[in-house]
Amino acid sequence: MSRISLIFFLCVKLFASQYDFNVDTIEPKAYEYGGYLRVDDKIQKLDKGDKEYQNYLRTEALLNYTRFYDIFRFKSSLMATYDHIDDRLSKSDFPINELYMEAKLNTNHSILIGKESLGWGKGYFFNPVAFFDRAKDPAQPTQVREGFVIAKYGYNKSFDASSLKNVSLDIIYLPADDSLNKDYFLINGSKDSDNFGMRVYFLLYDTDIDIIYSYSDTAKEKIGVDISKNIRTNFEVHAEYAKIIGDSHSYLLGLRYLTDFELTIISEYIYQSKGLNEEEIKFSDSTLPFIAKDYFITLFTQKEPFSILYSSIYYKNMTNLQDQSRQNKLGATYSFKNNIDIDISYNINSGGTLSEFGKKPSSNFLWLRATWSF
Repeated sequence: MSRISLIFFLCVKLFASQYDFNVDTIEPKAYEYGGYLRVDDKIQKLDKGDKEYQNYLRTEALLNYTRFYDIFRFKSSLMATYDHIDDRLSKSDFPINELYMEAKLNTNHSILIGKESLGWGKGYFFNPVAFFDRAKDPAQPTQVREGFVIAKYGYNKSFDASSLKNVSLDIIYLPADDSLNKDYFLINGSKDSDNFGMRVYFLLYDTDIDIIYSYSDTAKEKIGVDISKNIRTNFEVHAEYAKIIGDSHSYLLGLRYLTDFELTIISEYIYQSKGLNEEEIKFSDSTLPFIAKDYFITLFTQKEPFSILYSSIYYKNMTNLQDQSRQNKLGATYSFKNNIDIDISYNINSGGTLSEFGKKPSSNFLWLRATWSF
């Protein structure tokens, strides 16, 4: 805790001349909450084993609660899950996604201590620069993710200039050992570590730019840059580049386009210099996402097809460009007026016997998801 206090003291001193503790300008709020109850049912066709089909049932509950008091904000995001497969799996979990206290010292300065999911990066499916976040699941990239316990200082400044409109700075400290931030501890080779990060954000010529730096006393330094620009109101491009100093690099190039008939297209190319090539994939037993050198992912979503209100249809393709294996998903959603959403999709994994998606235990499955939001 003394290390956290020292970091915050130095950050506050750095900008001390701009402090103005005028709490009268802060509008008091009481609280806000939200969340959902969700059921996922996957009927999977198995390519190996005694059974031809398998039913995978998952239930999930999420509660977000935020309390406001004076300059303070208390945020919690709690989840409960239960996974069940007949004769194979019966498991419950109660992760705390976020649990932190933030103090907004004035218009420009804030400090935060606790567990937060930072969400750094501009990519939709993958984020090379997210050095302090858990990896996204490409099958459900918008899924709520568990954060890490951190201490964070934030600075934000807006300008009236026509070119530079906003600058912000985040400085974080993330300790990791066998009992605190254990997943980050395992990523760093099961070594106790002190990890520091910095993100500088610019809104320059209507372009979002982040410069990110990561330092660890047990791992190599990392640097990253991401950028996002609206070419037109319906056409956005984004990119990320990350480099481990003296080692590997990765990048992402992407776009988001909305047609005049409300078809949304999200397309991204992902490259990792340390990813596996076709030959290495054949002998890999990894089940982690994004193991190959490069991928191409595209998602098409059509809002209210055939003038059916509150509905959408979508198609997603994820291609491993090393072994040409693919994951295809075709689905439809419908939103009822009582905050219940239904999502049904048919998913196919295809490719050679030893390819990434060809080795999946299920070649195809039907996925039904029902969500009640509140």
